[in-house]
Amino acid sequence: MDNVEELYMNGKLLVRAMDLPQLKRGQEGLEYDCSTWANEFSMMQNGGLSSASSTLLVPTVGVSTYKSIGFLINSDMADCFHISKTDSGSNGNVENGDFFAKEADFNTIDELASYIYNSKDTTMNEVNINTTLGSVEGLFFNECPRQDMLLQMVYVVRSCLKSMTGIDYPIYSYDTVNGKINHIELTEEVEQQIAESLRTNKVFYWPDDYEQPVVEEIKSSNDYTR
Repeated sequence: MDNVEELYMNGKLLVRAMDLPQLKRGQEGLEYDCSTWANEFSMMQNGGLSSASSTLLVPTVGVSTYKSIGFLINSDMADCFHISKTDSGSNGNVENGDFFAKEADFNTIDELASYIYNSKDTTMNEVNINTTLGSVEGLFFNECPRQDMLLQMVYVVRSCLKSMTGIDYPIYSYDTVNGKINHIELTEEVEQQIAESLRTNKVFYWPDDYEQPVVEEIKSSNDYTR
């Protein structure tokens, strides 16, 4: 059992759902734009991501996620300051003093995990967090009829984040029906197949704190110098 699986079994694994990379035409032709992801990871690298919405996953309960891909967070490494059993309608930022959400239902992650496990409530919960890069454990996509495409997009994101952070994040699939999480072992052959199935081998990102955009080739984990 790896760290992500252990966190999941202990009711400590949060998901931060994110948008799919957008395929756009740039100066170098078609590019997968990962700027939204890059911006959040840049904030986590430089002071922290504040007031982000996340969802707690609990083993054997197929909790709904806001979107079909995203990144995985160790709740013990994040400041979980607002915990609700459903969507709390949060907006704003505690750093700016304009954070707003419906009244919280629980004081701790353990209380929320216990509620979900005992009630088998699959409704998307919301946990607002302040966090840094050290809390990120990996990337995920939901198992569904279009999961091959979702894996492709997570593969693109992984290459972007490897370029930014130097970290080669592991990838997991999440079964929203049976409440299971599985580590996806990407062999060189599988990575090559994914790379060949992409529309382009370029990834674009431009976080708010970067003076210039970055365009790089999408690389497998084996393409980087270790």
